[in-house]
Amino acid sequence: MKFGSRSLALWLVLSLVFIYLVDLFTVNPQVISGNGNLGLLFFVPTLLIFIFFAKSLWKWLGLLTINAGRSTMVLVGAFVLIILFCILEYQFAVNLVNDLGGSPKEPASRIYRFPWLNQYTNTLFINLYTFGLLATGITFLKNILKRVKRK
Repeated sequence: MKFGSRSLALWLVLSLVFIYLVDLFTVNPQVISGNGNLGLLFFVPTLLIFIFFAKSLWKWLGLLTINAGRSTMVLVGAFVLIILFCILEYQFAVNLVNDLGGSPKEPASRIYRFPWLNQYTNTLFINLYTFGLLATGITFLKNILKRVKRK
């Protein structure tokens, strides 16, 4: 295991742990909360960890040598996964907003007059789907740039 792959594995594990922590401290839509946004304590560190993961993944992908046929398979696979993660994230967001009774502009909503980032919606921004989008997006972009460099 090279140093690059070890650091990538470390950032991957930390990303997953912090995704869990954001989820753990995000209030369930069925619960009324008056304790503020504890999930926000993990929100910014999670974003930083995502950035370090992205940087490590970018470097690791740069070290890989893949023949043209497999490179095309990786490119198509990453594109399909990006579409899948977008659909899953959209469905997750729609379900959460429905569970909350509507958007912050709806008077009947649990998040009425709140900003979009609040104790009920932290997981709209930090979840496995957004992490998957990050990882597959970087894989897709790095693959495209390698192809452009070769030509």
